[in-house]
Amino acid sequence: MVGLTEKNVVIWEEICTANTKGHMRMPKKLKPLEPARFGLARFADLLPARDHIVGEDAGSFDGFREEMTRTLAPFTPYESVIAENLISIEWELIQHRRMRDTGLRSIIRDAILKAVVARERAAYDAEMEEEWDIHEAAGGTRWEWDPAPFHGSDAAEEVGRVLAAQAVSGDPAERTAANAEIEAMGLEVVELMGEAYRTSSAQVRHHENKSLELERRRREVKRDFDDLQKNRPVEAEVIEG
Repeated sequence: MVGLTEKNVVIWEEICTANTKGHMRMPKKLKPLEPARFGLARFADLLPARDHIVGEDAGSFDGFREEMTRTLAPFTPYESVIAENLISIEWELIQHRRMRDTGLRSIIRDAILKAVVARERAAYDAEMEEEWDIHEAAGGTRWEWDPAPFHGSDAAEEVGRVLAAQAVSGDPAERTAANAEIEAMGLEVVELMGEAYRTSSAQVRHHENKSLELERRRREVKRDFDDLQKNRPVEAEVIEG
């Protein structure tokens, strides 16, 4: 089995042997195998460890897996395999949603950056128009007019980045203030979100489509897992031979 240690392969073989050894007095069923018989706390411990992927919260999968395993409560080796499959699907679904939301926030952030730059540009243009009026009133000509160049793009983008970060802050008061500033620039925050969904990039749509596929797989695997639990073996006498 790919990813399993030599020790775990040996235990799996012992489990398979135990499951096929002997015969039953019908119609009773075999007694479920106990993990302790093989030196295990649970059969899920036989499954290979999962390596961390960059972008995930460090250690978050271990806690998620532990709680999901406790909730699903797999009792047989095969239930443990199916439960692990279901847990992996749930985790992958969460990650695709995170990546989709990150893409949407990126689109909204870009819209805020453009709005801030446009605001700073409009302020610059208004200032230059005022200075031109003063220059012209003093008898100056267009040939003599030497306005200061607009150098506010970089600074405005930095202001926009800060504002976009404040708009998703964990502090409700900071979010409220940021949203008010955004709307003061003529942007509706709800429209920003809606536009992000409508014009989302291929990357965002990929994660949305993948989430739909994973939700379908989750329903199928959960149905299989429920069927396994409904048909668990019950304790019965086993005749060796």
